[in-house]
Amino acid sequence: MKLKVAREFWHLSWLEEMKGARHNLGSSSVLTLKLGDIGPLDLDQQVGGANPSGDPELVELISDIYKVGRDQILVTNGAGEANLHAAMVAVEKGCEVLAERPIYQSLFEVSRFLGARVVHFDRRMKDGFGVDLEEIKRKVTRRCRLLILTNLHNPSCGMLDRATMRAVAEIAGDRGAGVLSDEVYLDCAGGGGPPPLAALAGNAISTNGLSKAYGAGGFRLGWMLSSPRIISAAKRLRDHTSIAPNRVGEEVTKNILRRREEFLSRTLRLTRANRTTMEKWVEGREDVEWFRPPYGTICFPRILKKTPTREIGRRYFTDEGGLVCPGEFFLRPGHFRIGIGGDPDKMGPALDALGRTLDGLK
Repeated sequence: MKLKVAREFWHLSWLEEMKGARHNLGSSSVLTLKLGDIGPLDLDQQVGGANPSGDPELVELISDIYKVGRDQILVTNGAGEANLHAAMVAVEKGCEVLAERPIYQSLFEVSRFLGARVVHFDRRMKDGFGVDLEEIKRKVTRRCRLLILTNLHNPSCGMLDRATMRAVAEIAGDRGAGVLSDEVYLDCAGGGGPPPLAALAGNAISTNGLSKAYGAGGFRLGWMLSSPRIISAAKRLRDHTSIAPNRVGEEVTKNILRRREEFLSRTLRLTRANRTTMEKWVEGREDVEWFRPPYGTICFPRILKKTPTREIGRRYFTDEGGLVCPGEFFLRPGHFRIGIGGDPDKMGPALDALGRTLDGLK
């Protein structure tokens, strides 16, 4: 039997190879929660059943938070499943997909696997990793079915405002395309960010989940927001795959979202402290430059060395026991994606160790 096999997921393979690192600058999530932090679960809750559209109480919570109708929500098994089904309902063999660069690999790899031709537009550090609307206009053709971007941007956490996001959706809509906006980092901004794009544009799909802003990615719970028509199409497809979201994960998600402000305050506190540490480290080095993101659990500094960042990352692990994610995995060599959501007491030592690795290079 001939198999159709997706390309290696470079980022995940790297994380598996670097297991056991003492210094972890590779995590993209806020410091992981413990079960005891989340609150008690109802031990009498039945877990044998399933909610194909999502637990009604959870759907109501999501509706209240993001100001969208209940028929605009599909609870999913993580943001990854939401992104997968968004691509599967929009992409067809031979079409084009326009995707940002740098980019999280799976966002464009799924579309390529489905038979699309992937074209990129660039988000540049000198522009705060914003988007050039004129470039997007030039590159969105009538063959384009989906435009893909992230907000906050992965890997830089650059933030696009409401007007820019709406403009992107309008440009795509004029060509008959939809927009997939992966917003799994957006809640890190608390009330400082724009609303989900799906709340602003009928051709948009917004995806989100527990992993980055809440530190509960192990439950693999997420959600998709879009028009009722798109949600219905995604649900019909999901009926033939995973059928319904994780039942225990739904209960955990309700606990987290009921105390959302408390958990996001924790995220803001941790990332603010680590961002300051990162800023001081960059200021003390002549071989590193960066865009300082306003919010979020990651950043994407440029390393001013001739040695490829993938090789630097390997030396960091070998010499210092450190983990960092090379920009090659995000289609932007010469950068690292660095996590700034972890334990603030460990951030400085991890950066000092990375500095020693950089000092050992020509």
